[in-house]
Amino acid sequence: MDPLSVLRDYTIRGELDQVKLVGDVYNFGDDYSFRKNIETAYRSKQGGFYTLDSLVFFVKNIHMKHTDYMNAARAAKLQFATFTDRKPLLDYLEGRVATNDAIELLPPTAAPASINEWAGGKHAHDEEPEVVGVDDVDHHAAKKFRAQPWEGQNVMETQFCDDGASVINIIREREWPVRDRETILLCHNKSFESVLSSLLTKRDDDKKIPDVDVRKDLGKGPDGLMPAPNSANRYANVEEKRFWKEHLGTDVAEELGINPSQSYISDSKKKDAARMKPDSKASQRPPHHPHHRPNVKTKPDGPPIIIVPSASQTLLNTFNVKEFLEDGVYVSPEVKVKGMAKKVDIVFVQRKMGRERPVPYEVRDKVQGLTSKDWERVVAIFVLGKDWQFKGWPFSDRVEIFNKFMGVFLRFEDDSVESAKQVMQWNVKIINLSKHKRHQDKTAVLNFWQGLDSYIQSRKLNLLY
Repeated sequence: MDPLSVLRDYTIRGELDQVKLVGDVYNFGDDYSFRKNIETAYRSKQGGFYTLDSLVFFVKNIHMKHTDYMNAARAAKLQFATFTDRKPLLDYLEGRVATNDAIELLPPTAAPASINEWAGGKHAHDEEPEVVGVDDVDHHAAKKFRAQPWEGQNVMETQFCDDGASVINIIREREWPVRDRETILLCHNKSFESVLSSLLTKRDDDKKIPDVDVRKDLGKGPDGLMPAPNSANRYANVEEKRFWKEHLGTDVAEELGINPSQSYISDSKKKDAARMKPDSKASQRPPHHPHHRPNVKTKPDGPPIIIVPSASQTLLNTFNVKEFLEDGVYVSPEVKVKGMAKKVDIVFVQRKMGRERPVPYEVRDKVQGLTSKDWERVVAIFVLGKDWQFKGWPFSDRVEIFNKFMGVFLRFEDDSVESAKQVMQWNVKIINLSKHKRHQDKTAVLNFWQGLDSYIQSRKLNLLY
Protein backbone atom coordinates (compact mmCIF):
# COMPACT_ATOMS: atom_id res chain seq x y z
CA MET A 1 0.00 0.00 0.00
CA ASP A 2 1.07 3.57 -0.60
CA PRO A 3 1.42 6.05 2.30
CA LEU A 4 -1.70 8.00 1.24
CA SER A 5 -3.93 4.91 1.47
CA VAL A 6 -2.40 3.89 4.80
CA LEU A 7 -2.98 7.35 6.26
CA ARG A 8 -6.57 7.27 4.97
CA ASP A 9 -7.22 3.89 6.65
CA TYR A 10 -5.86 5.11 9.98
CA THR A 11 -7.89 8.32 9.72
CA ILE A 12 -11.13 6.47 9.02
CA ARG A 13 -10.52 4.04 11.89
CA GLY A 14 -9.68 6.94 14.24
CA GLU A 15 -6.22 5.57 15.05
CA LEU A 16 -4.16 8.64 14.29
CA ASP A 17 -2.70 8.44 17.79
CA GLN A 18 -0.79 5.34 16.62
CA VAL A 19 0.92 7.35 13.85
CA LYS A 20 4.18 8.39 15.48
CA LEU A 21 7.35 9.99 14.20
CA VAL A 22 10.56 8.21 15.12
CA GLY A 23 13.54 10.05 13.74
CA ASP A 24 12.80 10.59 10.04
CA VAL A 25 10.29 7.73 9.80
CA TYR A 26 6.55 7.65 10.49
CA ASN A 27 5.44 4.40 12.15
CA PHE A 28 1.81 3.40 11.57
CA GLY A 29 1.42 1.20 14.62
CA ASP A 30 3.28 -2.06 14.00
CA ASP A 31 2.08 -2.36 10.41
CA TYR A 32 3.87 0.13 8.17
CA SER A 33 6.72 2.63 8.17
CA PHE A 34 7.45 5.40 5.69
CA ARG A 35 9.97 8.19 5.45
CA LYS A 36 8.38 11.44 6.60
CA ASN A 37 9.34 13.43 3.50
CA ILE A 38 8.13 10.87 0.99
CA GLU A 39 5.78 12.25 -1.65
CA THR A 40 2.23 10.93 -1.56
CA ALA A 41 -0.07 10.44 -4.54
CA TYR A 42 -2.19 13.52 -3.75
CA ARG A 43 -1.38 16.39 -6.11
CA SER A 44 -2.04 19.97 -5.05
CA LYS A 45 -3.97 22.26 -7.38
CA GLN A 46 -0.82 24.38 -7.46
CA GLY A 47 1.05 21.52 -9.15
CA GLY A 48 3.18 19.66 -6.59
CA PHE A 49 2.56 16.51 -4.53
CA TYR A 50 1.94 16.67 -0.79
CA THR A 51 4.49 14.94 1.41
CA LEU A 52 3.53 12.47 4.11
CA ASP A 53 4.55 14.70 7.03
CA SER A 54 2.46 17.59 5.64
CA LEU A 55 -0.67 15.40 5.37
CA VAL A 56 -0.17 13.94 8.85
CA PHE A 57 0.17 17.45 10.27
CA PHE A 58 -2.93 18.51 8.32
CA VAL A 59 -5.21 15.70 9.44
CA LYS A 60 -4.08 15.96 13.07
CA ASN A 61 -4.74 19.74 13.18
CA ILE A 62 -7.97 19.84 11.19
CA HIS A 63 -9.75 21.40 14.17
CA MET A 64 -7.68 24.61 13.81
CA LYS A 65 -8.72 27.60 11.75
CA HIS A 66 -7.11 27.62 8.33
CA THR A 67 -5.04 30.75 9.04
CA ASP A 68 -3.84 29.34 12.38
CA TYR A 69 -3.05 26.02 10.69
CA MET A 70 -1.00 27.79 7.97
CA ASN A 71 0.98 29.72 10.57
CA ALA A 72 1.63 26.56 12.55
CA ALA A 73 2.77 24.71 9.41
CA ARG A 74 5.13 27.53 8.51
CA ALA A 75 6.55 27.52 12.02
CA ALA A 76 7.16 23.77 11.71
CA LYS A 77 8.69 24.33 8.23
CA LEU A 78 6.11 22.02 6.65
CA GLN A 79 4.16 22.19 3.44
CA PHE A 80 0.59 23.28 4.19
CA ALA A 81 -2.61 22.34 2.36
CA THR A 82 -4.08 25.25 0.42
CA PHE A 83 -7.58 26.51 1.10
CA THR A 84 -8.88 25.13 -2.22
CA ASP A 85 -7.44 21.66 -1.44
CA ARG A 86 -8.65 21.64 2.16
CA LYS A 87 -12.20 20.28 1.77
CA PRO A 88 -11.64 17.66 -1.01
CA LEU A 89 -8.50 16.40 0.77
CA LEU A 90 -10.33 16.05 4.09
CA ASP A 91 -13.29 14.32 2.43
CA TYR A 92 -10.96 11.73 0.96
CA LEU A 93 -8.93 11.11 4.10
CA GLU A 94 -12.03 10.78 6.28
CA GLY A 95 -13.70 8.39 3.81
CA ARG A 96 -16.58 10.55 2.62
CA VAL A 97 -15.45 10.02 -0.99
CA ALA A 98 -13.80 6.95 -2.47
CA THR A 99 -11.46 8.76 -4.85
CA ASN A 100 -10.42 12.19 -6.06
CA ASP A 101 -9.18 13.67 -9.33
CA ALA A 102 -6.09 14.96 -7.53
CA ILE A 103 -4.90 11.42 -6.70
CA GLU A 104 -2.27 10.04 -9.06
CA LEU A 105 -1.26 6.61 -7.85
CA LEU A 106 1.96 5.26 -9.36
CA PRO A 107 2.46 1.54 -10.13
CA PRO A 108 3.73 -0.24 -6.97
CA THR A 109 7.36 -1.32 -7.04
CA ALA A 110 7.32 -3.66 -4.06
CA ALA A 111 5.13 -4.61 -1.17
CA PRO A 112 5.55 -2.35 1.88
CA ALA A 113 7.49 -3.85 4.70
CA SER A 114 6.12 -4.07 8.19
CA ILE A 115 7.96 -3.25 11.39
CA ASN A 116 8.45 -6.93 12.15
CA GLU A 117 10.06 -7.53 8.76
CA TRP A 118 12.53 -4.73 9.47
CA ALA A 119 13.90 -6.51 12.45
CA GLY A 120 15.07 -9.40 10.27
CA GLY A 121 12.40 -11.89 11.37
CA LYS A 122 10.08 -13.83 9.07
CA HIS A 123 6.32 -13.87 8.78
CA ALA A 124 4.30 -15.78 11.32
CA HIS A 125 4.02 -18.73 8.94
CA ASP A 126 7.67 -18.49 7.78
CA GLU A 127 6.62 -17.70 4.24
CA GLU A 128 8.61 -15.54 1.91
CA PRO A 129 6.97 -12.08 1.42
CA GLU A 130 5.38 -11.50 -1.96
CA VAL A 131 7.02 -9.05 -4.36
CA VAL A 132 4.33 -6.98 -6.12
CA GLY A 133 4.75 -5.70 -9.65
CA VAL A 134 7.85 -7.72 -10.59
CA ASP A 135 6.37 -10.80 -12.25
CA ASP A 136 9.31 -11.10 -14.59
CA VAL A 137 11.80 -11.42 -11.70
CA ASP A 138 12.60 -15.08 -11.15
CA HIS A 139 11.82 -16.77 -7.88
CA HIS A 140 15.48 -17.26 -7.06
CA ALA A 141 16.13 -13.50 -7.26
CA ALA A 142 13.10 -12.81 -5.11
CA LYS A 143 14.69 -14.48 -2.08
CA LYS A 144 16.03 -11.63 0.03
CA PHE A 145 18.54 -11.24 2.77
CA ARG A 146 17.15 -8.84 5.38
CA ALA A 147 19.81 -6.80 7.07
CA GLN A 148 19.13 -4.72 10.14
CA PRO A 149 18.49 -1.18 8.78
CA TRP A 150 19.79 1.93 10.43
CA GLU A 151 17.18 4.35 11.74
CA GLY A 152 15.42 6.22 8.91
CA GLN A 153 16.86 4.05 6.11
CA ASN A 154 14.57 3.07 3.23
CA VAL A 155 13.30 -0.49 3.72
CA MET A 156 13.78 -1.45 0.07
CA GLU A 157 17.40 -0.39 0.20
CA THR A 158 18.08 -3.14 2.79
CA GLN A 159 16.67 -5.98 0.66
CA PHE A 160 19.18 -7.89 -1.47
CA CYS A 161 19.20 -10.98 -3.66
CA ASP A 162 21.38 -13.99 -3.02
CA ASP A 163 24.06 -12.67 -5.38
CA GLY A 164 24.19 -9.34 -3.49
CA ALA A 165 22.30 -7.29 -6.09
CA SER A 166 19.62 -4.90 -4.84
CA VAL A 167 16.05 -5.82 -5.69
CA ILE A 168 15.35 -2.17 -6.46
CA ASN A 169 18.14 -2.11 -9.08
CA ILE A 170 16.80 -5.29 -10.67
CA ILE A 171 13.32 -3.79 -10.90
CA ARG A 172 14.60 -0.54 -12.39
CA GLU A 173 16.62 -2.41 -15.03
CA ARG A 174 13.52 -4.27 -16.25
CA GLU A 175 11.05 -1.36 -16.35
CA TRP A 176 10.77 1.78 -18.42
CA PRO A 177 8.68 4.94 -17.93
CA VAL A 178 5.66 5.23 -20.20
CA ARG A 179 4.33 8.63 -19.19
CA ASP A 180 5.03 11.07 -16.37
CA ARG A 181 4.08 14.63 -15.51
CA GLU A 182 6.99 16.09 -17.49
CA THR A 183 7.03 14.01 -20.66
CA ILE A 184 3.29 14.55 -21.12
CA LEU A 185 4.04 18.21 -21.82
CA LEU A 186 6.32 17.37 -24.75
CA CYS A 187 4.92 17.66 -28.29
CA HIS A 188 6.65 15.10 -30.50
CA ASN A 189 6.51 15.36 -34.29
CA LYS A 190 5.11 18.86 -34.08
CA SER A 191 6.56 21.68 -36.17
CA PHE A 192 5.60 25.35 -36.13
CA GLU A 193 7.51 26.25 -39.29
CA SER A 194 4.25 26.78 -41.19
CA VAL A 195 3.12 29.37 -38.65
CA LEU A 196 6.46 31.16 -38.84
CA SER A 197 6.35 31.10 -42.63
CA SER A 198 2.85 32.64 -42.64
CA LEU A 199 3.95 35.42 -40.31
CA LEU A 200 7.02 36.21 -42.40
CA THR A 201 4.94 36.30 -45.58
CA LYS A 202 2.45 38.66 -43.94
CA ARG A 203 5.26 40.93 -42.82
CA ASP A 204 6.75 41.06 -46.34
CA ASP A 205 3.33 41.89 -47.82
CA ASP A 206 2.87 44.75 -45.38
CA LYS A 207 6.22 46.22 -46.35
CA LYS A 208 5.33 46.31 -50.03
CA ILE A 209 4.04 49.73 -51.17
CA PRO A 210 1.56 49.40 -54.04
CA ASP A 211 2.56 51.27 -57.18
CA VAL A 212 -0.66 53.12 -57.97
CA ASP A 213 -0.95 54.92 -61.28
CA VAL A 214 -3.02 58.02 -60.61
CA ARG A 215 -3.62 58.56 -64.30
CA LYS A 216 -5.88 55.48 -64.34
CA ASP A 217 -8.45 57.50 -62.40
CA LEU A 218 -8.19 60.43 -64.82
CA GLY A 219 -9.64 58.57 -67.81
CA LYS A 220 -8.31 58.03 -71.33
CA GLY A 221 -8.13 60.52 -74.12
CA PRO A 222 -10.26 60.52 -77.30
CA ASP A 223 -7.74 58.25 -79.01
CA GLY A 224 -7.96 55.72 -76.20
CA LEU A 225 -4.51 56.57 -74.82
CA MET A 226 -3.51 57.99 -71.48
CA PRO A 227 -2.85 61.74 -71.55
CA ALA A 228 0.85 62.55 -71.72
CA PRO A 229 2.28 64.11 -68.55
CA ASN A 230 3.63 67.15 -70.41
CA SER A 231 0.67 67.65 -72.73
CA ALA A 232 -0.38 71.28 -73.24
CA ASN A 233 -4.08 70.51 -72.72
CA ARG A 234 -3.45 68.29 -69.69
CA TYR A 235 -6.42 69.69 -67.79
CA ALA A 236 -8.78 69.81 -70.79
CA ASN A 237 -10.06 66.30 -70.12
CA VAL A 238 -13.48 66.28 -68.49
CA GLU A 239 -12.68 63.22 -66.37
CA GLU A 240 -9.64 64.97 -64.96
CA LYS A 241 -11.73 67.98 -63.93
CA ARG A 242 -14.09 65.64 -62.13
CA PHE A 243 -11.12 64.03 -60.36
CA TRP A 244 -9.89 67.37 -58.98
CA LYS A 245 -13.39 68.38 -57.94
CA GLU A 246 -14.05 65.14 -56.07
CA HIS A 247 -10.63 64.81 -54.42
CA LEU A 248 -9.75 68.42 -53.67
CA GLY A 249 -12.93 70.42 -54.16
CA THR A 250 -13.22 73.54 -56.28
CA ASP A 251 -12.63 75.95 -53.41
CA VAL A 252 -9.55 74.11 -52.18
CA ALA A 253 -8.08 73.93 -55.71
CA GLU A 254 -8.50 77.67 -56.15
CA GLU A 255 -6.95 78.42 -52.75
CA LEU A 256 -3.96 76.28 -53.64
CA GLY A 257 -3.53 78.19 -56.89
CA ILE A 258 -4.57 75.28 -59.11
CA ASN A 259 -6.25 76.30 -62.36
CA PRO A 260 -8.07 73.19 -63.63
CA SER A 261 -8.61 74.69 -67.11
CA GLN A 262 -5.03 75.33 -68.12
CA SER A 263 -1.45 75.24 -66.98
CA TYR A 264 -1.20 77.00 -63.67
CA ILE A 265 2.54 77.56 -63.53
CA SER A 266 2.42 81.18 -64.66
CA ASP A 267 -0.80 82.11 -62.84
CA SER A 268 0.21 80.69 -59.49
CA LYS A 269 2.63 83.51 -58.77
CA LYS A 270 -0.03 86.14 -59.52
CA LYS A 271 -2.54 84.46 -57.25
CA ASP A 272 0.00 84.12 -54.48
CA ALA A 273 0.68 87.85 -54.66
CA ALA A 274 -3.03 88.61 -54.74
CA ARG A 275 -3.65 86.57 -51.61
CA MET A 276 -0.95 88.47 -49.77
CA LYS A 277 -2.75 91.82 -50.32
CA PRO A 278 -5.50 92.72 -47.85
CA ASP A 279 -9.00 92.52 -49.26
CA SER A 280 -10.57 95.90 -48.53
CA LYS A 281 -13.99 94.74 -49.70
CA ALA A 282 -13.92 91.72 -47.48
CA SER A 283 -13.16 93.86 -44.45
CA GLN A 284 -16.21 96.01 -45.20
CA ARG A 285 -18.59 93.06 -45.36
CA PRO A 286 -21.05 92.71 -42.49
CA PRO A 287 -20.33 89.91 -40.05
CA HIS A 288 -23.28 87.80 -41.22
CA HIS A 289 -22.70 88.24 -44.95
CA PRO A 290 -23.32 84.93 -46.75
CA HIS A 291 -19.84 85.04 -48.30
CA HIS A 292 -18.13 85.95 -45.05
CA ARG A 293 -15.98 83.11 -43.68
CA PRO A 294 -15.77 83.21 -39.90
CA ASN A 295 -12.39 83.07 -38.21
CA VAL A 296 -11.02 79.70 -37.14
CA LYS A 297 -11.83 78.95 -33.52
CA THR A 298 -8.83 79.84 -31.43
CA LYS A 299 -7.55 77.65 -28.63
CA PRO A 300 -8.59 78.93 -25.18
CA ASP A 301 -5.77 80.35 -23.12
CA GLY A 302 -5.21 78.02 -20.16
CA PRO A 303 -5.87 74.45 -19.02
CA PRO A 304 -9.34 72.88 -18.66
CA ILE A 305 -11.27 73.93 -15.54
CA ILE A 306 -13.07 71.63 -13.11
CA ILE A 307 -15.44 73.19 -10.56
CA VAL A 308 -15.96 71.59 -7.12
CA PRO A 309 -18.32 72.66 -4.31
CA SER A 310 -17.08 75.33 -1.91
CA ALA A 311 -18.95 73.84 1.06
CA SER A 312 -17.06 72.05 3.82
CA GLN A 313 -19.71 69.31 4.22
CA THR A 314 -18.98 67.64 0.89
CA LEU A 315 -17.02 64.60 -0.22
CA LEU A 316 -14.76 66.54 -2.60
CA ASN A 317 -13.43 70.08 -2.40
CA THR A 318 -10.15 71.91 -2.89
CA PHE A 319 -8.69 70.27 0.24
CA ASN A 320 -8.65 66.68 -1.09
CA VAL A 321 -9.21 67.00 -4.86
CA LYS A 322 -5.50 66.87 -5.73
CA GLU A 323 -4.84 63.45 -4.16
CA PHE A 324 -8.11 62.11 -5.54
CA LEU A 325 -7.71 63.11 -9.21
CA GLU A 326 -3.92 62.72 -9.42
CA ASP A 327 -3.20 59.56 -7.44
CA GLY A 328 -6.64 57.94 -7.21
CA VAL A 329 -6.67 58.02 -3.40
CA TYR A 330 -9.61 59.45 -1.47
CA VAL A 331 -8.86 61.28 1.77
CA SER A 332 -11.64 62.81 3.84
CA PRO A 333 -11.71 66.64 3.75
CA GLU A 334 -11.78 66.73 7.57
CA VAL A 335 -8.41 64.95 7.64
CA LYS A 336 -6.88 67.29 5.06
CA VAL A 337 -8.13 70.44 6.84
CA LYS A 338 -6.00 69.62 9.91
CA GLY A 339 -2.81 69.61 7.87
CA MET A 340 -3.43 72.81 5.86
CA ALA A 341 -2.93 76.35 7.09
CA LYS A 342 -5.79 77.91 5.14
CA LYS A 343 -8.20 77.12 2.37
CA VAL A 344 -7.25 77.85 -1.24
CA ASP A 345 -9.68 78.67 -4.05
CA ILE A 346 -7.63 77.33 -6.96
CA VAL A 347 -5.74 74.03 -7.12
CA PHE A 348 -3.71 72.78 -10.09
CA VAL A 349 -3.94 69.05 -10.77
CA GLN A 350 -1.65 66.99 -13.01
CA ARG A 351 -3.61 64.26 -14.77
CA LYS A 352 -1.55 61.06 -15.02
CA MET A 353 -4.14 58.35 -15.67
CA GLY A 354 -4.37 57.42 -19.34
CA ARG A 355 -1.65 59.87 -20.38
CA GLU A 356 2.02 59.33 -21.20
CA ARG A 357 2.81 62.83 -19.93
CA PRO A 358 0.99 64.73 -17.17
CA VAL A 359 -1.71 67.11 -18.41
CA PRO A 360 -2.54 70.16 -16.22
CA TYR A 361 -6.07 70.88 -15.00
CA GLU A 362 -7.32 73.83 -12.97
CA VAL A 363 -9.75 73.13 -10.11
CA ARG A 364 -11.86 75.98 -8.64
CA ASP A 365 -14.55 76.16 -5.99
CA LYS A 366 -15.80 79.67 -6.89
CA VAL A 367 -17.09 81.00 -10.20
CA GLN A 368 -16.99 84.68 -9.30
CA GLY A 369 -14.51 86.41 -11.55
CA LEU A 370 -14.71 83.91 -14.39
CA THR A 371 -14.81 85.65 -17.76
CA SER A 372 -16.49 84.36 -20.91
CA LYS A 373 -13.11 83.03 -22.06
CA ASP A 374 -12.71 81.21 -18.74
CA TRP A 375 -16.14 79.59 -19.09
CA GLU A 376 -15.00 78.16 -22.44
CA ARG A 377 -12.40 76.18 -20.48
CA VAL A 378 -14.88 74.72 -17.95
CA VAL A 379 -15.38 71.00 -18.70
CA ALA A 380 -16.78 69.41 -15.52
CA ILE A 381 -18.74 70.38 -12.40
CA PHE A 382 -18.90 68.32 -9.21
CA VAL A 383 -22.38 69.01 -7.86
CA LEU A 384 -23.41 69.09 -4.23
CA GLY A 385 -27.03 68.22 -4.95
CA LYS A 386 -28.32 71.62 -3.75
CA ASP A 387 -29.81 74.41 -5.88
CA TRP A 388 -27.94 77.16 -4.02
CA GLN A 389 -24.66 75.91 -5.52
CA PHE A 390 -25.62 77.54 -8.86
CA LYS A 391 -26.72 80.88 -7.39
CA GLY A 392 -25.15 83.77 -9.29
CA TRP A 393 -24.06 81.64 -12.26
CA PRO A 394 -24.48 83.27 -15.71
CA PHE A 395 -26.98 80.64 -16.89
CA SER A 396 -30.76 80.44 -16.86
CA ASP A 397 -31.22 77.08 -15.12
CA ARG A 398 -29.66 73.70 -14.40
CA VAL A 399 -30.74 72.30 -17.77
CA GLU A 400 -28.55 74.79 -19.59
CA ILE A 401 -25.65 74.19 -17.20
CA PHE A 402 -25.60 70.41 -17.65
CA ASN A 403 -26.05 70.73 -21.40
CA LYS A 404 -22.90 72.83 -21.59
CA PHE A 405 -20.76 71.05 -18.99
CA MET A 406 -20.33 67.51 -17.65
CA GLY A 407 -22.03 67.14 -14.27
CA VAL A 408 -20.62 64.71 -11.69
CA PHE A 409 -22.10 63.64 -8.35
CA LEU A 410 -19.80 61.83 -5.90
CA ARG A 411 -21.41 59.67 -3.21
CA PHE A 412 -20.67 56.75 -0.88
CA GLU A 413 -22.19 53.50 -2.15
CA ASP A 414 -23.61 52.79 1.32
CA ASP A 415 -25.56 56.07 1.49
CA SER A 416 -29.32 56.00 1.17
CA VAL A 417 -30.96 56.53 -2.19
CA GLU A 418 -32.84 59.54 -0.78
CA SER A 419 -29.58 61.53 -0.65
CA ALA A 420 -29.25 61.24 -4.45
CA LYS A 421 -32.95 61.34 -5.31
CA GLN A 422 -32.86 64.93 -6.55
CA VAL A 423 -29.57 64.46 -8.41
CA MET A 424 -30.98 61.47 -10.30
CA GLN A 425 -33.35 63.90 -12.04
CA TRP A 426 -30.41 65.92 -13.38
CA ASN A 427 -28.21 65.19 -16.38
CA VAL A 428 -25.18 64.24 -14.26
CA LYS A 429 -22.84 61.24 -13.93
CA ILE A 430 -23.06 59.48 -10.53
CA ILE A 431 -19.80 57.96 -9.24
CA ASN A 432 -19.90 55.70 -6.16
CA LEU A 433 -17.11 55.44 -3.58
CA SER A 434 -16.55 52.85 -0.88
CA LYS A 435 -16.21 54.06 2.70
CA HIS A 436 -13.55 51.53 3.64
CA LYS A 437 -12.16 49.87 0.47
CA ARG A 438 -9.56 52.43 -0.58
CA HIS A 439 -8.19 50.17 -3.31
CA GLN A 440 -11.39 50.87 -5.27
CA ASP A 441 -10.76 54.65 -5.38
CA LYS A 442 -8.60 54.37 -8.49
CA THR A 443 -11.44 52.68 -10.37
CA ALA A 444 -13.79 55.54 -9.51
CA VAL A 445 -11.27 58.17 -10.66
CA LEU A 446 -10.62 56.27 -13.88
CA ASN A 447 -14.38 56.20 -14.46
CA PHE A 448 -14.44 59.99 -14.12
CA TRP A 449 -11.55 60.57 -16.56
CA GLN A 450 -13.06 58.25 -19.16
CA GLY A 451 -16.40 60.02 -18.94
CA LEU A 452 -14.67 63.40 -19.26
CA ASP A 453 -12.77 62.26 -22.36
CA SER A 454 -16.02 61.16 -24.01
CA TYR A 455 -17.65 64.49 -23.16
CA ILE A 456 -14.79 66.62 -24.55
CA GLN A 457 -14.59 64.55 -27.73
CA SER A 458 -18.33 64.80 -28.35
CA ARG A 459 -18.26 68.59 -27.87
CA LYS A 460 -15.07 68.94 -30.00
CA LEU A 461 -13.58 71.35 -27.51
CA ASN A 462 -10.27 72.86 -28.58
CA LEU A 463 -8.55 72.00 -25.28
CA LEU A 464 -5.48 70.05 -24.28
CA TYR A 465 -6.98 67.30 -22.12
